[in-house]
Amino acid sequence: MTVVCEPPTESRERVAEWVDAMKFVPELDDRAEALSLLASRTRLRMLFVIHHMGKVCVCDLAEILGVSQSAASQHLAKFRAYRWVTSERDGQTLYYALAESDDVAWAVQAGLAGTRPPEFDSEG
Repeated sequence: MTVVCEPPTESRERVAEWVDAMKFVPELDDRAEALSLLASRTRLRMLFVIHHMGKVCVCDLAEILGVSQSAASQHLAKFRAYRWVTSERDGQTLYYALAESDDVAWAVQAGLAGTRPPEFDSEG
């Protein structure tokens, strides 16, 4: 037996308004893309590490996350495409840090809310 939704007649005008309104909210599409970046376990962990370390090189990120440097670079490329990270060269080493923007602040809040950095015995 197929159940068919029969919406109440008094809500039709409001629904029609929402149908039109949803055509003009591209920021939701942008947020969906941003959430897809955070949906990767490795990228979310990368965001966490960079957020708490301040700046970090690819080789250290790869070691911390247990991935190859190539994989770390590919994940960083996605962050760079969205301008979520900045880079700074020191000799041959490239350091990455989180960009200062509303989008990055939102990503940190959305992805890392309620998480805490690890506690270490030594300063670091």
